Amino acid sequence: MHNNKLKYDVPFTEDFMREHGILNRVLLIYDNIVDKIHHHVDFNVETLEKAVDIIRLFIEGHHERLEEDYIFPLFEKHKKHLDLIQVLKEQHIKGREITAHLKAICVQGIVDNKHKFLIQHYVTEFVTMYRPHEAHEDTQIFPLVRSFMTEEEFKKLGDLFEEFEHQLFGPHGFVHMLKNLDDMEKELEIDDLHQFTPVD
Repeated sequence: MHNNKLKYDVPFTEDFMREHGILNRVLLIYDNIVDKIHHHVDFNVETLEKAVDIIRLFIEGHHERLEEDYIFPLFEKHKKHLDLIQVLKEQHIKGREITAHLKAICVQGIVDNKHKFLIQHYVTEFVTMYRPHEAHEDTQIFPLVRSFMTEEEFKKLGDLFEEFEHQLFGPHGFVHMLKNLDDMEKELEIDDLHQFTPVD
């Protein structure tokens, strides 16, 4: 789906999972900010706002819209995982509410104790909801999508999703987003993957 140097010839369902990788890296940033608040360590509210904007613009404004407009209706049409689809849709709504609250706090630029408490509350809610949310999509939703469509329909839908993404973010939007994530992780000092390896 991503027309840039990272593009691979993969089905759009696999690309959706890669976009969940973007979401997971933001959740890691969210976790780090909550940890800083818990240990009374200062953080840059602009970094939080950049992470919130990735969620708001890319995950909620693009990725989830495609799920709601094209993926979930397939399951409703074929009467598969209806209860799960309903929960996923409800969580999208709740997630957007949380993101709107976080964006409003970031815009104020105030990080006093009251706002730190609110950030911690909203971020924890978001992370707690979205880790199982994406896990169920990756294991129960995306693997089944192909079974509902012909190969031609599947390819056409993938082309359509790629076109939508380019309209919103440009042909190199995904690469730019990865660069922004790299920069945020470096600023928060969580860019070294080795630091997450347990030490005996």
